[in-house]
Amino acid sequence: MYVIVIGLGQVGRHVIRTLEQEHHDIVAIDMDPKAVAYVEEHHDVATITGYGADWAVLRSARCSEADLVVSATDNDEINLLSAIAAREHGAKRTIARVQRRVWGQGDAGVYYGLLGIDAVINPQVLIAQEIAKITRSHGAIEVLDLANDRVELAQVAIEDWSRMTHKPIAELKIPRGVLVAAVVRAGEVRVPGGADVLLPGDRVYLIGRREEMEAAEDLFTSKRAARRVCIIGGGVVGEALTRSLLRDGAHVLVIESDRERAEYIAAEMAGATVVHGDGTDLDLLQEEEVQRFDLVAALTHDDEVNLMASLIAKRAGALRTLCLVRRPDYTDIYRQLGIDIVLSPRVVASDHILRYVRTSDLQSLTLLEDGQAEVIEFVAQPGSRVVGVPVRRMNMPPGSLLCAILHKDEVIIPRGDDFIRVGDTVVVLTLADTRAAVARLFRAKSV
Repeated sequence: MYVIVIGLGQVGRHVIRTLEQEHHDIVAIDMDPKAVAYVEEHHDVATITGYGADWAVLRSARCSEADLVVSATDNDEINLLSAIAAREHGAKRTIARVQRRVWGQGDAGVYYGLLGIDAVINPQVLIAQEIAKITRSHGAIEVLDLANDRVELAQVAIEDWSRMTHKPIAELKIPRGVLVAAVVRAGEVRVPGGADVLLPGDRVYLIGRREEMEAAEDLFTSKRAARRVCIIGGGVVGEALTRSLLRDGAHVLVIESDRERAEYIAAEMAGATVVHGDGTDLDLLQEEEVQRFDLVAALTHDDEVNLMASLIAKRAGALRTLCLVRRPDYTDIYRQLGIDIVLSPRVVASDHILRYVRTSDLQSLTLLEDGQAEVIEFVAQPGSRVVGVPVRRMNMPPGSLLCAILHKDEVIIPRGDDFIRVGDTVVVLTLADTRAAVARLFRAKSV
C-alpha cells in the first residue's frame, strides 16, 4: 500500500514504524523540520516538510495515488482539514485523529463519514471505553474486543497464590471456551505450548468467548469488578469514563483541579461525587478514603501528575491504580514502580489506525506489547492451505496460535478435530517474526 502519514509525533512515528516493518510505501509529512529530521534518521521513508492541508504539499506527496492518508498531528483542525483535502485530492481512504469531544456525537470513539472522512478517531474516548471494560472485568489489566465484539482478549497478572502456576498449561482447568494465548515474562512475549508452565509474576493473555472470560480470570487473580472508582482528572477521558461507569451503576468520585471544569462535571454527571482539588494531595486522598475504592484512575493530561497521583494513591492504601501515560515507552517503568495498569491513548490511536492497513482477507490487526506480538483476523479464502484441514494437522508455525474460528453465528475455540471453512473469520495470535509465515497459510493459492 501507498500511505501518507501527516504528523510525526508519537502516534505518527508508531504508525510509520509498523508500516515500515510490513514494507509499505510511505511518505511522512510534518511542519516541524526537527520532527522530519528525526524520522529521516530513524526510518527509511520519504519525507516532506510542510503543512499537511496544503494542496501543493499533497501534490508533491502524490496524494492522488495514495491508498490511505493518516492525519495524526496534535491539532484537531489540521487533521480534519488535511483529511478533507487529501480526499478531494484523490486519496482512496482518509483517517483523522481528534482529541476533543466536539468532533462527533456520543461515546463511539470512531466516527465514520464525518465531513466526508472515512474514519475520525478519538483516542481519548477509546481509552475511556477500554478502562470501562477493565473495571467490568475480574482483575484484568487490559481488555480488547475482537471479531466484532464476539471474542475477548484479556491480560491478567498472575498473583502469587494462583493455583495456575508450576503446572503444564495442558493440565490447567481453564474454561473450555478460553485459551492461554501468550505469556509475557521479563518483558518478552512467548506463545506457550501445552507443556509450558506459568510462573508468579507472569502476565498472561487469555482469549476466548466473552461469557466465559470472567470465570477464567478468577483462576489467576482475586480481583473483582470495580464498583467504586476514583477518577483523578475530569478531562475528555475522565468525563467519558464517568458517563460509562454511571450507566453501569458504579459509585464514582471525580477529583478535578480546575474549578470551572469541576463545576461542569458536577452539573453534567448526576450521580457522581465531584471534588475540586489536587489529585496528588495525600491529605485529600486520605480524606476521601481512596483505600475504600476498587480502582483509582489517574487520567489528567500530564504524565507526571498521573504518575505522582497513582503513587500517592498507593501510599494512601488504594487497592488498584491505573495510570494514563502519553509516552508508551515508559510503560514498563511505571509497572516497575508498582502501578497496576498503564495505558496510552497514543498506542490506542495507532492500533485503530493500523486496522485500516489491510488486504481483502486481513480484517483486523491488534498489536501487543509494543509490536512484539499481533492478533490478526483473517477471512479464510478459497484455495487457502488451512481450509478443510483439522486443527491437529494444520501445522501452525511455531510462535503462533489459532485462537478462534467464527462460522456464521458460532464462535469456535478450536480443538484438534475442528476445521476452517471458506468465508470463516479466523483469529490468530502470532509473534511479529512469525506473521509472514502465518499470512502465507491463510492466503489463497495463486491460480
